[in-house]
Amino acid sequence: MLIAAVAMFDSRAAFSPSAGTSPGDVGARWYPFLAAAIMGIASVIVAYRALATPPGSEAAFEGRQSVFAVLKIAIPMLVYALLIGGIGWKTTDFTYVVVPPFGFYLATALYMGLFAWWLGRYKIWWVAAIAFAFPLVIFVAFEIGFRVTLPKSFLYDAGILPF
Repeated sequence: MLIAAVAMFDSRAAFSPSAGTSPGDVGARWYPFLAAAIMGIASVIVAYRALATPPGSEAAFEGRQSVFAVLKIAIPMLVYALLIGGIGWKTTDFTYVVVPPFGFYLATALYMGLFAWWLGRYKIWWVAAIAFAFPLVIFVAFEIGFRVTLPKSFLYDAGILPF
């Protein structure tokens, strides 16, 4: 709820009179505010259900299998976040690049493909379709629809991919 409140406060520019670009248009500035509002409402519902539902008889993390289930989600998510911007560091003399930036779209293709294959156990053609379709839909929605630029990959810089 706190993250949603901070995001809603941060996107308060949506209430500016110039938020829309034409009469009746809410403009792209409303997206972060509405996404944060939905996240806040969902967190209130989850908190209510957690408080209203009696606790189960077993603990949340009982045994290795439950911890491994969380790690199967958390570790790929951490790698995904690192791949978006690349992994490396800059010193005064040199720049060390361990992994080049994969950008949002290429990292999303790998992340979605991994999850479809590993956790979803989808057939390989579905994995390929998911890994191709999700970044493409996100690209069309954000770059073309909302005109919001997301981080690009090293393949974009080389002129190989449009993202």
